[in-house]
Amino acid sequence: MRHDDHEQILALKHAYFRTLDLKEFDRLGELLTEDCEAGYDGGNLSFTGRAAIVEFLSTSLSDPGIISEHHGHHPEINWISDDEAMGVWYLEDRVIIPAADLEIGGTAFYEDRYLRVDGHWRIAATGYSRVFEERRAFSTRELQSFTSRF
Repeated sequence: MRHDDHEQILALKHAYFRTLDLKEFDRLGELLTEDCEAGYDGGNLSFTGRAAIVEFLSTSLSDPGIISEHHGHHPEINWISDDEAMGVWYLEDRVIIPAADLEIGGTAFYEDRYLRVDGHWRIAATGYSRVFEERRAFSTRELQSFTSRF
């Protein structure tokens, strides 16, 4: 493992969050392997293949009235080989849907698998499990529901 590989994986995950929030779903797809697997919401929403993942994210978040914010913190990168690594990220996220008077926020842990493909690091598997999630009325911030893994 070279220091440069570590930095490239950090930049890869940062680009994932950035392209997700900017609704650049085609660009996000370029960050994934062709056969990438994704399991969002603790695996309740699972997809296999770049096209299926991009379709799900695009369908779910492309509405300009939906605003999202994803922050990945405290990356823990572990090397399997020169061309494969695993990563854990602490996620802080927020989704705002004013038309539905809804704001969803919380934290989770992302677990990723990275592969070097044709000289570039790509996400081969990704998914998260929630620590907590809160749903609030966007207009009043009144708490509507709160769930926790504990």
